[in-house]
Amino acid sequence: MRQVRAEGTRNALLLAAAQAFDREGYEGTTLAAISDRATVSKGALSFHFRSKSALADAVQRLACERSGVELQGLDDPGAPALRVLGDMVARLAHRLATDPLTRAGLRLARERGPATGPALDCRFAWRATLRRTVLRAHAEKSLRADAPPESVVDLALALALHEETVRADRAGGAWPADVWRLVLPALASPASDALAPAGS
Repeated sequence: MRQVRAEGTRNALLLAAAQAFDREGYEGTTLAAISDRATVSKGALSFHFRSKSALADAVQRLACERSGVELQGLDDPGAPALRVLGDMVARLAHRLATDPLTRAGLRLARERGPATGPALDCRFAWRATLRRTVLRAHAEKSLRADAPPESVVDLALALALHEETVRADRAGGAWPADVWRLVLPALASPASDALAPAGS
């Protein structure tokens, strides 16, 4: 029972921290504000996280873990790789639109810099997964022969991260699918299954 209660307290602190870091950034967030938001005492906070830096590390790590699991769940070897790539871009954009944990993880990685290490920066994990999918498309010959795989990876990641720019300007979250439909014919070889309607 005590362990369950402790886990609940830790999760409440992580959620409160993610919301605060998302809105205020690393420097603008205080441990007092986090404990108030989580309705947890400062003593309980320091029991779970010895410092603001340790709490930020935990938020970044959790953001990477959860988004990574979601991306892996989309990696269907039976589906055309370029279609999977589009789904991954859309899912990452959706996470950035709806999930303060993911946004906080990215904001903290930018603000705290490379000293936190690649394991705490979702962009490294996302890029690795997107790269595997692009290389599969290349192996399937569904990627145009003159499309450099690394540039396609860069494009996919940039499109996903673009959600941070358009979030305040466009409602509904339809833009990733709209943009991917425009981009796909420029990436796909003429015979690619990715150009066929989904479900065909």
